[in-house]
Amino acid sequence: MSGGVGRRRGPLDPVDCILCLVHGRIQQVAGRLDLEARVLAKAAELVAKWPSRTNVFVESYDYVERLLGVRDYYAERKGELNRAAMGYAARVDIPSSAAEAIQFMAAANGIDISMPQYSPRVEKLLRGLGEKPCSCGLGDRELEDMASTASRLVIVLDNAGEAVFDILAGRRIAEAYGLELVLVARSEPYEIDVTEAEARRLASLLGVRASVVGTGSRLPVFHPTASREARRVVDSPDSMVVVKGIANLEAYMDYWSLYRNHRIVFALRAKCSPLARFFGVALAEPVLASPAWIRERLQSL
Repeated sequence: MSGGVGRRRGPLDPVDCILCLVHGRIQQVAGRLDLEARVLAKAAELVAKWPSRTNVFVESYDYVERLLGVRDYYAERKGELNRAAMGYAARVDIPSSAAEAIQFMAAANGIDISMPQYSPRVEKLLRGLGEKPCSCGLGDRELEDMASTASRLVIVLDNAGEAVFDILAGRRIAEAYGLELVLVARSEPYEIDVTEAEARRLASLLGVRASVVGTGSRLPVFHPTASREARRVVDSPDSMVVVKGIANLEAYMDYWSLYRNHRIVFALRAKCSPLARFFGVALAEPVLASPAWIRERLQSL
């Protein structure tokens, strides 16, 4: 369960995680029994091998898009989310302190595709922006120290909609602490995650100066096949890294032994029972967690 290349870390929960996989992929072919059967067969094949949570979820998504003959299945949904967030952004007062801005980013992790125990809506995201996250190994002082001693702020983006708030919060932190701002995103579509091209477009629309680095594929930055540049900026001792969302966190759980940078903050909502139990919080509660806390918790399982 400790992660690392070549090791088989099973699901956090042997039932709930498999249900989440099936639930997520069946949404794309629902009502077409022939395709549902093929998707279920592919899911069973991947689960039987289970190289990592990251590979199983990404490969199954890739399979469904190829099966349907589409690219970026959720493109329309992502556009709607980004437009809604852009329309609301002017009414949001983002704090300038690193601690409060990162807490804001954790609370903003309210959007996703539908999950067995979580039905995301834009209204839910907007209502929850002021919620205070649970701290797992990180307090305000640690967050301020990270920002004060780094030269670069890296934000590993997650879902559309919330990415608008993440980019704006990143600018606030970067300007307040004199940091270079770098955005990292998947290069190819995966669920409603913003892509490298979408991140670049959002930054331009928001008037935010930032470098944008892609992972080179659908895979997240912590996967060992991610682009060298993406992995470099995330693992650099000069970087303070804010990692958004569930999938990016779980990729770190799969491959944490590859990474030495401890100036990383995981910012997310625990949108499923396995993660709520992992963090010891209520379902959908926002969380901030350190790499050390994550590793220790994994090794205790």
